[in-house]
Amino acid sequence: MLNLTRQERLVIQFLVAFFLIGGAIHLYKANFVKVEIVNADKVDKEKEHFKVMADRVDSIYFASRSKATQKNDEKISKPDSYRININTATKDELMKIPKIGPVTAERIILYRMENGRFNSVEELIKVKGIGKKTIERIRGEVTIE
Repeated sequence: MLNLTRQERLVIQFLVAFFLIGGAIHLYKANFVKVEIVNADKVDKEKEHFKVMADRVDSIYFASRSKATQKNDEKISKPDSYRININTATKDELMKIPKIGPVTAERIILYRMENGRFNSVEELIKVKGIGKKTIERIRGEVTIE
């Protein structure tokens, strides 16, 4: 009848087998697998519950963060004898200040050489790389004596 090579017969058998398997899977899903219809009210309740729980977690987190910040603020104030004098400190001493790395320490020394002594801690804002937040963080660590 049809003169097919061995490869052609194998391909046809392969296609027929997958067609039969696909049909069987389709029939199984159509007759035995039930799709659960999701109730919109249930979804809304779950969303609301999730939001309430997220707000609780957020409030606990931020409350603990504010307590930690208060504790850190209390730790920041050091006696003057332990503070680093930014008018006489070396590069290594300046690098001991939190948020001051080697580049910023070099910039502080360069600024000091060009403009003279610092008159206040706030004058550090004129040094490139030091902003208001950095000054607030290091205020308890430095002095200008």
